[in-house]
Amino acid sequence: MQTTEMTALPLRDIKLPAEPGFWPLAPGWWLLLLLSLIMLIWLGILWYRYTQKKKRWQQIEQQLDAIEFAFTENNNKQKLLTEISLFLRRFVKFQLKQNHASALTGTHWVDYLNQLNIERPFLPFEQALTTGVYQSAFEYDGKKLVSTTRQFMKQHVMKPNKPKNHQVTNV
Repeated sequence: MQTTEMTALPLRDIKLPAEPGFWPLAPGWWLLLLLSLIMLIWLGILWYRYTQKKKRWQQIEQQLDAIEFAFTENNNKQKLLTEISLFLRRFVKFQLKQNHASALTGTHWVDYLNQLNIERPFLPFEQALTTGVYQSAFEYDGKKLVSTTRQFMKQHVMKPNKPKNHQVTNV
């Protein structure tokens, strides 16, 4: 039993709350922004390290080019052996930070260089790097020694392995 009076009641319109704005962001968006910021910082650090490695490699390559140029000009194999040996010692001391290894001599020095690489690149030059430095007419392939040294250094500068504790054994 409804009366006409009940249906004609004055009702107000429903007022909805205002649409949510763009700001403040929901927690998920804050998390996404934080992860994006962390990712950008990480990529920036990787890029910085890569450019530092690239600069270091360019400097090393310039020095190797100078040694190779002097060899092609003079064709003095003993001088090349001396310069490559000194350059390898500086590389091990300053780049690989193995001060104790740069003091090695003879076969211990070449064995140490070979243990840094699985392929043992300096095995063919063992005689040259140990006794050839002290002989005036020692025969070996100078260009191959320079290219081997270049590949060895590039591997350790541009793609360094995880740090290993290289134990040097003295006999």
